[in-house]
Amino acid sequence: MRPCQATTPLPPTPLLFAILAGQGRVLGSDLADAPTRARCELAHHHPGEHADHVWDWGHQPSHALWARWTTEDATPRYENLPWCETLGGPDDDACTLYSPHPDPHSWNITDPETEPLH
Repeated sequence: MRPCQATTPLPPTPLLFAILAGQGRVLGSDLADAPTRARCELAHHHPGEHADHVWDWGHQPSHALWARWTTEDATPRYENLPWCETLGGPDDDACTLYSPHPDPHSWNITDPETEPLH
C-alpha cells in the first residue's frame, strides 16, 4: 500500500518546546537532527489525523515524539506516543508506527519511488 503524501512544516520553536517538555534538557548539537518538515507515515487514505515520528527519547525508548495534524489544520501538535510492538513483515521486525495506529502496519506501507529495484 502506498504511503500518505500529506506534509506540513514543523516550526522550530513549538518543536523545541515539545522536546524540552518531554526530555527536560536538549543540547544545541541535538537539534541539528531535528526535522523542519513532517511527512505522514501512515497509509494512503488512512482515517483520522496524519502522523510523523519527529524525535526519539533517550530516557524513554518505548515512546517517541510524534507530530500530528489534520488536512483542515496543518498546524502540528506534538504527542508522546508508545511504539507499536507488533512484529511481522518479511524480517519479523517491529512496526515503526505509534500505538494504536490505523491499519496497516509499517512493513505494508511502501513507496515505489523510493523502493530499491530488484
